[in-house]
Amino acid sequence: MNIKCPNCGAVHSLDSLINDADASAVLKAVLEMDVELGKAAIRYIGLFRPAKSQLSWARTAKLLNELLPMIKAQEAARDGVCFPAPTEAWIHGFNETVNARDQGRLKLPLKSHGYLLEIISQWQGSGVPSPQPSPTGRGGEGGAPSKLRQGVAALGEWAGEDWAKREIASGFTLLAALNLPNRPAAQDMPVVAEIWYRKLMETKEIVSPEYDPIRIQTGFKVLQAAETWPHPAELLRNLPPRLIPRAMLAKPAPDKEKGRQKMAEVKDVLNKKGK
Repeated sequence: MNIKCPNCGAVHSLDSLINDADASAVLKAVLEMDVELGKAAIRYIGLFRPAKSQLSWARTAKLLNELLPMIKAQEAARDGVCFPAPTEAWIHGFNETVNARDQGRLKLPLKSHGYLLEIISQWQGSGVPSPQPSPTGRGGEGGAPSKLRQGVAALGEWAGEDWAKREIASGFTLLAALNLPNRPAAQDMPVVAEIWYRKLMETKEIVSPEYDPIRIQTGFKVLQAAETWPHPAELLRNLPPRLIPRAMLAKPAPDKEKGRQKMAEVKDVLNKKGK
């Protein structure tokens, strides 16, 4: 009896699953979870599958066993910080990560659990308080925000009420969540964003709060396909042209001199008729 996993693509007989040490480790890990959590976890692990091959049992077991201690403890750790993570938070995190894949917001295959843990760190379940800083760095009373969340918060402070800065901050937040290589350190995000902002100002790409926000948003959407953290020039290259309705275009200035000549001609004709 052969069994094919719909997520990782592996095909094995039931006997081989039982006799293979790594496959047995996967079954053991899944059996230690409840049904809904186990299904969500397997769907999530499928996101690590290489594009041109199957996900090995050894790799699957390793990924699950990296999460299992945190799932059992009902807390998760990110950037050295612990925060509460009940079963509902893990299910939410698994499902949201898969949804991000379905919506084209996730670069596959995944390389780490960073995206998942970031979602769980922001989980706001029924009756669960927002994660708060903890002097011990342990969970229980809530965990401190991750470095990425601190960077996002700093971007918000940097942007203030400036519409262009807010668009750049939003774009940076999307890119930061992808965990691209060469991503600026969290504390450096506002400084890097300011460089991008000044570059856009220098090139006159920040002009209209009515028509330019959508251009900046479109440019950042294109950059989400980048292999590494992009440069400002890449955003500039991917900005669509500014489209302004014809009715909004400035009308040509009237030729006053020509108008005076016409009036003079009319007066001259009238004077001649009066004679």
